[in-house]
Amino acid sequence: MALNDGWTQLEIADKCRTQQSIVSAWKRGSKQGTEEQLLPLLNIYGHKLRRNAYKVYWSLNTETLEKTFYRVEGKVIFAQAFCDPRRDKSGKLVKKIPEYKLVVHHQGADQYLVVHQSRIKFTNSKQEIENQVEDAIWSSKILETLTSNDLIRFVDNYAVESLNNYPSDAQTLPFLIRQALIHHGVPVEGVIEYPAAW
Repeated sequence: MALNDGWTQLEIADKCRTQQSIVSAWKRGSKQGTEEQLLPLLNIYGHKLRRNAYKVYWSLNTETLEKTFYRVEGKVIFAQAFCDPRRDKSGKLVKKIPEYKLVVHHQGADQYLVVHQSRIKFTNSKQEIENQVEDAIWSSKILETLTSNDLIRFVDNYAVESLNNYPSDAQTLPFLIRQALIHHGVPVEGVIEYPAAW
């Protein structure tokens, strides 16, 4: 992409803090650059490489039927639904109905976008909307972009303040967001590490 934009191999080498011969080897395909070497180019061209990683959301005002549609870029690194366990008269679990959902998109660098979703219910009957396409049953609210540390604080607070009716989820959500970040290579403060000695 840089070459197509008119960069010389020497300019790419300078930007990536390497030698022109290394860039030439990248172009020929005989060598591959490390993420650290290519980071300056990823910062410039990464949005083009990741342009296919997106999700489409919508919100529906069930009273006015006003619809708003969103296209959110970035890889989904976390999605968790919070379910109402529907039980029959004897207390036996009939099925779990997802009512709320948190989705987190990684948008590059240390930027994460949170989408809060509520199950769409018909205004009159309070019955949940059904559809074969799972994304169609959620009314979405796009929240602000957060750093990884702010994301952890947001999720920890959400667990305490918003999940009173979901005690198991309230307890496990702080673990799940930290696990998701660590699985995606993000360092997380407060996690005790036991590295292997290879």
